[in-house]
Amino acid sequence: MKSLSGLERRITVLERPTADIDLLEIEISKLTDSELGLVEEYMSLLNAGFSLDEVSDMMDTESYSQALGIVNKIDQELERLTAPPVRQSIASASKRRKRILEVDHGIED
Repeated sequence: MKSLSGLERRITVLERPTADIDLLEIEISKLTDSELGLVEEYMSLLNAGFSLDEVSDMMDTESYSQALGIVNKIDQELERLTAPPVRQSIASASKRRKRILEVDHGIED
């Protein structure tokens, strides 16, 4: 049942129009209710002006570390989605194919 819910969320994201996509909104929509609650608590305390040390003291140690983990996971995914594509040069792909052919040819001998 849990995987069906995740699949429905992914389909909903894919059905959205591609113009004006907010990647943060997409990543937040992937969170479970408990993950979203932890992030909301963490962010509301930070937005209220409390320091990280104060937020750490106010939240349960486990909840605080989970909230940090979720925030880091979202940050990593946003970095991955916004990173420029890595393009392989044609020369290096050609060299790799040539090496593969040489190795294959050496096996046949």
